[in-house]
Amino acid sequence: MKIPYILPLVFMLMGIGLQAQNTGQERRFEAGIVAGMNLSQVDGDDLTGFNKIGVNVGARVDAILAERWRLSLEMLFTQQGASRHRLDNPASAFDKIRLNLVEAPVMVHFQDWKIQASAGVSYARVINSEIIDYTGEDATDAYPLKDNLYSIILGGTFFFQENLGINVQWSRWLNNLRISDGNEPSPLPGQQSGRFIGRTVTIRGIYMF
Repeated sequence: MKIPYILPLVFMLMGIGLQAQNTGQERRFEAGIVAGMNLSQVDGDDLTGFNKIGVNVGARVDAILAERWRLSLEMLFTQQGASRHRLDNPASAFDKIRLNLVEAPVMVHFQDWKIQASAGVSYARVINSEIIDYTGEDATDAYPLKDNLYSIILGGTFFFQENLGINVQWSRWLNNLRISDGNEPSPLPGQQSGRFIGRTVTIRGIYMF
């Protein structure tokens, strides 16, 4: 998973935010950590439901724009993909799609009382991937995938305390994961298109220092 390569970036973000706290009441930056899980699926694989469970962990730095407005940058290690359920279409060519990603969401937040509404975009780099077909064999080489993903994110956070909250997000890829040579990839059997577009529901805790 190459997690050691991610940790220096996470610690750097935390350090920037923590150093900024020394400015007292006039501080303009805050740092935090996030940890939770992704429930994801991929449209185009003929598997349904958010059955792929993965981690969502990392660090966050907020720039305080105004009393109720914030801009944040996160550096995350996330896992997305798809997983077969017993009620899924037996004609699907896939059993599992596993993606390990380094992700950097940029979000705008509006907070009123204890509730924070958020929207933004994200860039993710695929560290590694694995595709298992319906027979249980490794079919990764048969389905070349892109290294870069772009997503739109909507979410909300409820803060139980000033610095501790629970965050729920929905995200969708903006680009097709499958590689194409100028044209859309050929549809797989039973597909209307050859596109892989992921959707993810994220549930995680947030602690701001």
